[in-house]
Amino acid sequence: MFKKNADFRCNFLIAKVFSFFFVLLIGTSVADEFHYINSLIGDRPSGMGGAYTAISTDPAGLYYNPAGIAFAHKQKFSISVNAYNISTKTYKGALRKTTGESKDWTLRSSQLIPNFFGIIYKLGNSNLGFSYAVVDSFLRDQDQVFYDIRSAIPGITITRYVINIDDEDKVYNLGPSYAIKLKEDFSFGITLYFHYRSGKIIRNHFINLSNGEFNWENYYLSWTEYGIKPIVGFMWKPTDDLSTGLSFSRTFILDSERKYQSTWRGPSSFGFGPNDVDYRVIESDQKRKFPYNMKFGIAYSPSTSLLLSVDMSYYTAVEDRKSVLNGAIGAEYYPTPSIALRVGGFTDFANTPKLKTGLTDQLEHIDIYGGTFSITYYRKDSFFTIGAIYSYGFGKAQVIPGATTQQDARINSVSLFIGTGSSF
Repeated sequence: MFKKNADFRCNFLIAKVFSFFFVLLIGTSVADEFHYINSLIGDRPSGMGGAYTAISTDPAGLYYNPAGIAFAHKQKFSISVNAYNISTKTYKGALRKTTGESKDWTLRSSQLIPNFFGIIYKLGNSNLGFSYAVVDSFLRDQDQVFYDIRSAIPGITITRYVINIDDEDKVYNLGPSYAIKLKEDFSFGITLYFHYRSGKIIRNHFINLSNGEFNWENYYLSWTEYGIKPIVGFMWKPTDDLSTGLSFSRTFILDSERKYQSTWRGPSSFGFGPNDVDYRVIESDQKRKFPYNMKFGIAYSPSTSLLLSVDMSYYTAVEDRKSVLNGAIGAEYYPTPSIALRVGGFTDFANTPKLKTGLTDQLEHIDIYGGTFSITYYRKDSFFTIGAIYSYGFGKAQVIPGATTQQDARINSVSLFIGTGSSF
């Protein structure tokens, strides 16, 4: 997210002397750039694990595959809301108590946020659409206090370590779509999203040492970026019960601004007097690079009450991130004409390389697996959906800068969502 220059890295190396671990790893603090499927968009796709590229006949298709809306039979709008999300990330044994006992370090986040809005207008053989999606969102407000922790200074321990965390990061996509039937069974569609991201990290650290000295640091990192994200899609329906979908997309950043501000007061043994404070500001306009994304899906309906779908999503390698292939599977079943039950599963593999032995400052690598469920009630031309998404991930991380030690890392996340919409 924010490349460390020489001064910034020096600040890390000095600060880590005072604690067995140091928690200023900015890249792991906010919206997850180590994975590509941080949100499932729309109520119906969310219930089906995101396996939606070959379906996409409702407003959620504006995001997954705009070609699908060419087969929409009515004008529709849809709103879905991630009513509540809570997630934890745990680094096993990241701290070492003065007694020798290891202690886990856990970060928690929770939020309530709108997820998607979309609308479709029919124009004869073609359709127009407009949609708004929060494709990634992160919010953490957490206070932590640790006692009696080992430090890297011989004969000196950390009697108290206070960390105040206030992190926020959101990514928005909004824009128009157009789809047209080129043949009765084949369609083309395009969505042009405006991409906007904003976020901040505010941290306050206070460390009491056993020799009576202390170390204090406060920093603020903020960023904004603007860009465009075109999505081009195709859909082929050779029969009434079989369809295939293909889409291509990539985000292009047009403007980016980042600012880092730090205030640091070190212990007197490092030459700091009572009124000495180290202050620095670093600014950057470096633009992130995104991978190309190709999605392919197949949907099959063996009966009027059952629909099955499978998706594959490939992301190309970019900069220090490797290529990724993710999969999703979903099913939709109507026990009655007015009730739909949906289940799904998906993978969200890390785009970082696996950690190697003997190296330092490696990006964490955590592979995530998820499951989904939802139930929808239909009445005339409207519907109401409620559902849940659970994901679990495991892998390795390095939370101590400059050290070769690795920690087992675990992620748990639960989202409860509701959705509503109508046709007109």
